[in-house]
Amino acid sequence: MSTSDPLGNPIICDMTLPWSAEHMVDKDITLPRFKKAGVDFVSLTVNLRESPLSATVRHIARVKAHIAERAESLSFVTTADEIIAAKSEGKLAVGFHFQGADPFEGSVELVELFAGLGIRHVLLAYNQKNLVGDGCVERTDAGLSRFGVRLIEAMNRSAIIVDGSHTGYRTTMEAMEVSTRPFIFSHSNTFALVPHYRNIKDDQIRACARTGGLIGVNGVNEFLGDMEAGTEAMFRHVDHIAGLVGPEHIGIGLDYVKDYDAIWQWMQDNPDLWPDNDGAAPIYPAHAQPEQIRELGARLLGAGYSRADVHGILGGNYLRVLRRHERARAVTSTASPH
Repeated sequence: MSTSDPLGNPIICDMTLPWSAEHMVDKDITLPRFKKAGVDFVSLTVNLRESPLSATVRHIARVKAHIAERAESLSFVTTADEIIAAKSEGKLAVGFHFQGADPFEGSVELVELFAGLGIRHVLLAYNQKNLVGDGCVERTDAGLSRFGVRLIEAMNRSAIIVDGSHTGYRTTMEAMEVSTRPFIFSHSNTFALVPHYRNIKDDQIRACARTGGLIGVNGVNEFLGDMEAGTEAMFRHVDHIAGLVGPEHIGIGLDYVKDYDAIWQWMQDNPDLWPDNDGAAPIYPAHAQPEQIRELGARLLGAGYSRADVHGILGGNYLRVLRRHERARAVTSTASPH
């Protein structure tokens, strides 16, 4: 990347890279590609839907071993400073998150355990109803459960960021009232531009900004409203959010998946998880590519966004939210009796 590049040298953070056992097949293709595209940090989805607790713990162990075996190019991180240090060493920083609260299996005591294993954000419900609340595809909109309240309180104490992507409207709105820390939608686009159940409404965006959090713009074609998942479509969603709450509440959650056939078959096999959208059947997927993140940055500069704002969108805003949670955890740890 040339020093004459108007984008400069931002820290680029992608909050959502699905990483199931199947993705491990391409472990030495996908992660190097992200680094080559200029990405400095990716957060991997490491929970597994089947036997969520035991299978997830084993999967975390396998992924951590893979990262440790490639210490010359990868660095497992849990803090903002570690992301910056990995970039300075020329390594791709890798973190962990859960898409769904199922691995907790109804036990808030597991929150601190998973925090210790490096989980740094947790999506409350993946499309369908769970012990926390409703997902975004449910016919009901029942809101946050009592367990969900306790889980969020425990996550706040453990510096795990609460994530509303894939989660039902009322559940997210109540979760943002309960949470005392910045809230995120790690990979969600705007319902106002594309009225899809996976996208979030303007009042959700405003409520998220009031917590000090951010919305990570997603790269999935159907949610972008562009069958080719183009950079211009991503720009439109970023621009809409910036117009509502400012660029300081925007990040990147690309949700990149390499094997379209596999994800399409999974959607077809799980119609209750991926139902019609207001009568329209799901469409064959396409995802924005890692190289498009810097393209998006250049498009934002061209539209008049300042370099500081663009650097924030590409990664700086995520680092800010991460640091807010780190400080909160430090204060909680200091106040706890020994």
